Amino acid sequence: MSLRPLFEGAGGRLLDLPVLHAADPFLETAGEDIRRRMFVTEGPSGERLALRPDFTIPVCLHHLRSGVEAGRYFYEGVVFRRHDRGSAERAETGFEVIGEAERANVDAELLALAVEGVRRTGLAGMRLRIGDIGLFTALLAALELPQAWRQRFRRAFGADRRIEVLIARFEETASASVPSRLEPDLEKAAGDQDQEALTTLLAERFEAQGYQAYASRAPEEIAARFLEQRALYETEIAPEKVAVLKAFLAIEATPQDLPERLAEFGRRFGIDLKEPGARLERRMQKLERRSSGLEVVFEAGFGRALDYYTGLVFEIRDAATGRTAAGGGRYDRLLEMLGADRPIPAAGFTIDLGEARTFAGALGSGLGGVS
Repeated sequence: MSLRPLFEGAGGRLLDLPVLHAADPFLETAGEDIRRRMFVTEGPSGERLALRPDFTIPVCLHHLRSGVEAGRYFYEGVVFRRHDRGSAERAETGFEVIGEAERANVDAELLALAVEGVRRTGLAGMRLRIGDIGLFTALLAALELPQAWRQRFRRAFGADRRIEVLIARFEETASASVPSRLEPDLEKAAGDQDQEALTTLLAERFEAQGYQAYASRAPEEIAARFLEQRALYETEIAPEKVAVLKAFLAIEATPQDLPERLAEFGRRFGIDLKEPGARLERRMQKLERRSSGLEVVFEAGFGRALDYYTGLVFEIRDAATGRTAAGGGRYDRLLEMLGADRPIPAAGFTIDLGEARTFAGALGSGLGGVS
């Protein structure tokens, strides 16, 4: 069954997006997981180009170029990412809503749309996981963690193994060694936490040694990561904060049980998450009303491996096999990261259509996403 009538009925406009894009928007905003899976090459003028690893960033760039206040878009085609197993070419379709301020209503509508879209691809038994990076970020702030630790935990959110490693390091900071010393001028800049000076010095050394692509990382990012790493090793953390983190990440609840579970957590640890918790509860209530008959669970440690998400995220899995059929969420910071001069609310999802060699299309249009 075609998904095009479903997406058009939700107000979406079909986009036909290029396969080849400038690499920097993906490298700078999508995060480490996408970075290491991308296919990057060099254009005729030395510019970095990439086969698109996802559709969300190209859709956002299209929206910014269009100049409209709000838009709803859908698409279909092949994305290119290295995987541990299987083909690097995956077919996807998806839907994005940009510029609409009614966040809770949009989140609930998108989830219902994703569920119906997955049903129309032929999957009947589904399990829905919900997470909220905004709630986790609020917890990190309430714990008054140093900024370097907040950034590291924020980037690792949703990757269970990375979180486990960070918590283990969190518990061992007292015995950790500070990163090795640098050349005197670099060491002075690092010791002063002067990221601008450290960036300038690194850029000069790269230029002198003939490096141009910086191994896909700019001097600014290398300097920031080094200063962050040093701050991680030099900071001592109270053991009770480790216990709070572990207890939070272990929370799992149905939409009905979630308010009491969050309240219980707050009472036990003296952590005030009332405001972000209330936002999440409102969304969960709306989601529940629009996903009747579907198994829904909130998992406090669930996130998606893309740095641009800012709020509620979700994933639809095949209840029988565990295969991820669709996923998405809210990414309110992304358009500013891509050049917008003000915050723009945005959310969306993608549906996995399988390996490209078996891709038959779901929109009923023959569109392959190539222009």
